[in-house]
Amino acid sequence: MMYTDHSSLTNNTEQPRALTIAGSDSGAGAGIQADLKTFAALGVYGLSALTALTAQNTLGVHAIMDAAPEFVEAQIDAVLEDIGTNAAKTGMLSSPDIIRAVASRVRKWQLRLVVDPVMTAKGGDLLLQPEAVATLRTELLPLAEVVTPNLPEAEVLVGRRIETLDDMREAATILHELGPKHVVIKGGHRATEPVDIYFDGTNFIELRAERIQTMHTHGTGCTFSAAIAAFLARGFSVEQAVTEAKHYITEAIRHAPALGHGHGPVDHFWQYERRRPARLSRTHLIPRLALHVLTDRALSRGRDLLTVASAAIDGGATVIQLRDKQADTRSLVEQGLLLRTLTRGRDVLFIVNDRIDVALAVDADGVHLGQDDDMPIQQARRLLGPQRLLGISAGNPAEVATALAADADYLSIGPIYPTQAKANAGSAIGLPLLTEVASGTTIPVIGIGGITAENAGAIIQAGGVGVAVITAVVSAADISAAAHALAEIVRKAGT
Repeated sequence: MMYTDHSSLTNNTEQPRALTIAGSDSGAGAGIQADLKTFAALGVYGLSALTALTAQNTLGVHAIMDAAPEFVEAQIDAVLEDIGTNAAKTGMLSSPDIIRAVASRVRKWQLRLVVDPVMTAKGGDLLLQPEAVATLRTELLPLAEVVTPNLPEAEVLVGRRIETLDDMREAATILHELGPKHVVIKGGHRATEPVDIYFDGTNFIELRAERIQTMHTHGTGCTFSAAIAAFLARGFSVEQAVTEAKHYITEAIRHAPALGHGHGPVDHFWQYERRRPARLSRTHLIPRLALHVLTDRALSRGRDLLTVASAAIDGGATVIQLRDKQADTRSLVEQGLLLRTLTRGRDVLFIVNDRIDVALAVDADGVHLGQDDDMPIQQARRLLGPQRLLGISAGNPAEVATALAADADYLSIGPIYPTQAKANAGSAIGLPLLTEVASGTTIPVIGIGGITAENAGAIIQAGGVGVAVITAVVSAADISAAAHALAEIVRKAGT
């Protein structure tokens, strides 16, 4: 039999796919329903293999019917030999036989696996037979890329009480010795701050978030592990995937719709409910224009798009601008979907360079246009619509006038300094035009062209509200540190 390649995503031209191997929740707050909603929300095509049917709602589990182990195997084989997957996750695997069946398919297909060791439902109903714990520990955990137990599950797996952060670190070490490459012990059950511990076999990272006072947390473990699998399928590193999944589940809990009379579900599509009734007012827009980082594959030293963008955001980038002059439309849309997911999860503006069609296709926050493009600037606002941001470049007074007439939300003035990042950028114009526009109009102005940590402060002192950079960040050895240095310079120069 010829099998379809199911290995990790190797390029951004494929539709990312993720497989959930878990039970069905008729209330749709947990199980495969939660997993598939999470995959869809994060831009991943979801596949499923059912291990059990449950009759449950927000109040509890009323009945369970396990699938036959051979039927679980058949489902996994069916989807993988045809469609394939880039990552997989497990949820409810109630019996030793089902666990062994899943483990055999993980080995057969060499799956990149996230194991959520589900033991009980939110209301306390048992979902894992006691005799299955040893099988889970010996058969499945050694195959896991990531394992994500909560505190009670971790206590069962390691056979000891876990109360302090040091206890969590020790438990993570023990679990790692069982075979998983990465361990996340979730701290939501702690009486104090809900800190998760991530361990990669060498380093511990504390993942902190506020405790949201709500009873609507049904399916949080399923959703968190599904988000990790989704981000892995999209090409994130494990650490990035875990970090982004933590933010995603925190906001999903915050936006929970309060359904049912018990432990209600979270909102898997919270990102898409933040509709813009209108463009950001200039008062609210200005602080979000502080540090634009433009992507450029040729200058990124071989690092992938998400690694560069995520590190820039970690350092303080407030805008990520997709710029790829060599990419075709399909590639730009695929890159845009990746960046849209990342930036929405991090509350950072996402702008597309030059291409209104791509900005609309990926639901970006806006577009930035030069005045040497084929698109008539005067038509940009009509095509873009009233809700999205329009940034326009200007290098002389005539271009400034054109941009103002086109209803731009902000102007990029430059090149301020000599630059090699943009072909045919023209000669450096210095600061006079930026100063004139900043003092003579109310439109926010940023500086672009040759910006470095040495000269960024001068842009702000001349009246700019931010800077746009390429090489200074994406070519840096430490992207996050470079972005942080620029963000701090802009902040201090503006105070």
